[in-house]
Parts: sequence; C-alpha cells; structure tokens
Amino acid sequence: MASNFKTASNTAAIAISSVFLYGAAVHADPVADFYKGKQLTIYVGYSVGGGYDGYARVLGHYMGRHIPGKPAFVVKNRPGAGSLVLTNEIYNSHPKDGTTFSTIGRGILMEPMFGNKKAKFDPTGFTWVGSMNNEVSICASWHTSKIKTIDDMFNTKFIVGGTGPGADTDVFPLVFNNVLGAKMKLVTGYPGGNDINFAMERGELDGRCGWSWSSVKSTRPGWLKNKKINVLVQMSTAKHPELPNMPFVMDYAKTDKDRKILEIIYGRQVWGRPFIAPPGIPADRAKALQTAFMATMKDPAFLAEAKRLKMEIAPVDGPTIAKMIQALAATPPELMHQAAQATSNTRHTQLSKAVIPIETLAGIIAKIKGGGRSITFTGDGKKQKVKVSGSKTEITLAGAKAKRKILKVGMKCTLTYQGSAAKKIACN
Repeated sequence: MASNFKTASNTAAIAISSVFLYGAAVHADPVADFYKGKQLTIYVGYSVGGGYDGYARVLGHYMGRHIPGKPAFVVKNRPGAGSLVLTNEIYNSHPKDGTTFSTIGRGILMEPMFGNKKAKFDPTGFTWVGSMNNEVSICASWHTSKIKTIDDMFNTKFIVGGTGPGADTDVFPLVFNNVLGAKMKLVTGYPGGNDINFAMERGELDGRCGWSWSSVKSTRPGWLKNKKINVLVQMSTAKHPELPNMPFVMDYAKTDKDRKILEIIYGRQVWGRPFIAPPGIPADRAKALQTAFMATMKDPAFLAEAKRLKMEIAPVDGPTIAKMIQALAATPPELMHQAAQATSNTRHTQLSKAVIPIETLAGIIAKIKGGGRSITFTGDGKKQKVKVSGSKTEITLAGAKAKRKILKVGMKCTLTYQGSAAKKIACN
C-alpha cells in the first residue's frame, strides 16, 4: 500500500508540476523575452540636425517603454542619395529580426515604380512601422533672393538645393519645371536638409523646394519669426490648416491629366515621416513594433516633448500605409510612366553637383548630445551644430589624440567641418 501511495503521490506531483509549467508557458511572452535587454537601432537616411533626424531621436526616447521587454534605443545616421542608400540596405542586408527600423525620404519608396534601376527593393515588401505625421511640404526662398512669390518661380531662375534622386528636395523642383513650367536650377548632393540650410545662409542657394512645414517650424522657427525666408507654395493633396491663404500646388495644374500626375506624386505626403523595417520580420515582433509606435504617439510625455520642439504629430499606422503602397503599385502603367517622367526628366532643369566647403570655427562648445555624437559650437557670432563620428572625426586635447567623450560644454576648441560633419576638433 505504501508503495502504491508513493506512486500515486509522485503521479500527482508530476501532474501539479505540469500544470504550473503549462501555465507558465501559456503566460510567457516570447516578444518580451526577445526584446528584454536588447538595444534597437533606428537608422536615419539623412545627416544630423534635419527634420527626419529630429523626429527619429524623439521617437527613440519614448518608444522602448511601449515594447514588451522595454528595450533601449540608439539612433544612427546613414546619409546618401536622398536616403536611397539606406533604403536598399534595409531591404537587402539589415537583420530581419525586429532589432532595427529606419526613417527614409517619404518619396523614395516610389523610385522602383518610376523605373529607377538603382532602387534595389520592392516597395510593397517592407514592414511598415508607421508615420509620425501626414505632411505638407513647401518651397521657400532666402530673404535676400529675388524670388519672393510663387509667380517669381515661373519668371526668374530659382537656385535650390537637393540631397539626391528620389528625395523631395530633388523630385519637387523637377515636377515644378516639367509639369508647371517653373525655372528652377537644382544643385544636388547635399548630405541632408541641414546642409542645404547652411548653403542658403552662405548665399550659395536661393532656397529649397520640398521642405516639410513641420520641419521648418521645429528646426528653423527663428527664420519664420524673423522673416529670413519667404514661403512660396505648399505641396500635398490638401492644404495645411495653418496655411489657408498660401498658394497650393494643385491649383496650378493646367489640365486634368496634370492634376492626376500631381496627385500620384504628392500622395507620398500622407506618410510624411515614415518608419519602415526590413521584410520578413516575425509577425509577432512586427505587430509589437507597430503597436508600440502608435502607443508612443499617444504617450503624454512624448507629446509634451514634441510640442516643446514644435513637431507636428498626426500619426498614420503601419498597416494603413502598407495598403496605400499596394494601391499605388496598382496605378495604370501609362499614368505611372507620366508621373515618373515628371519626377525624373531633367531636360527642363539645369543641374549641378553640390560642392560643400570645408570651414573652420574657433569658439566654445555650447551644447553636447548623445555622448558627444552631436555638438553645437558658438564663436565669431556663429552657431554651428555638427555630427561627431567616433572613427572619422579627429579629436585632440592639448595636442594629444582623444575620444569624443572628453568633450565638455564650455571647452575652447577649433572646429573644422564640412556641412554638418565634423572633420577635426582641436581643444585646449
């Protein structure tokens, strides 16, 4: 009997253990287990200091708290060809495990549809995380330029800067010239919008066309307040509520066909600040990223910081954007071909390559972010924000080679920079 009782007791114990083990398995969260202790990377297809960069960094501050496992975030910049370089990498070589996602130019997804052979991706194949706002873009001229109104764009040469094929800064000037008859000259090849802004200040450019209104407000509010720029026209499929009296691109279409072409091109504005991940991410992790993204968009602390930074937040969820991309890919071929010609034909546009000068500024370090990855210098009445690379920026302290972690606010240094990239920082 004792033997039978022992056997029965063992059986019961095994059964009870199985219940507990089974219950633990049921309640286990594989997504949380995967992300716990991980560091996620948000890649930005442009240089430090522009709108895409700013939006990504604010998102990275808050999104981790909404992902099961609460992973940390780091933001890295990967500029090149208007974010085409990064987009190709996302699709073809980034890990497909849910540890990276990126923000790219909103129009770059259309490049394969327009026949760009350098676009090595299927736009319908990405994992869409979401967009932080539904965007309206503008054309603007520097206050010293002869271009003061939209009418001047059609009568006087307007020299604008671009970052590369497929980017709004390059596409929109071509559209204005090809479809509407404007007279823009495009100087392309700047690493990012911030570099275009510097060129405007130096007098190298008249302005830029394809500049997000939200970015203007968040990165250059002083330019608006002090009338440093003339806002010439707004571009999207609908007017921005803050710009009710500003000229609207759709009103300048001469024919129904022209209007349809403009609607295809400016449809990208709906996913104004897009975040995408590689194809093939496990479905539960993709869902977790999408859910966390939209939860972040409602996070009171996130919204308070976005408001402080004057960032527009009007989110669009990932699945909705994916459906829009699918619908766009189904556009009749002839109409898509005409839209492609409008965005790529350079016959009516004078083109040149940007030459970014190497400059020197002696002053003090006024602000440091990201452990020295982003630094603001002031001196000689100038303020310069630059990206500091751990491998490409030469840093010295009292003549001895040093690392960026030694840089401190208030240090007297001589900065050598090209656009928004620091080449040398020599501190006393």
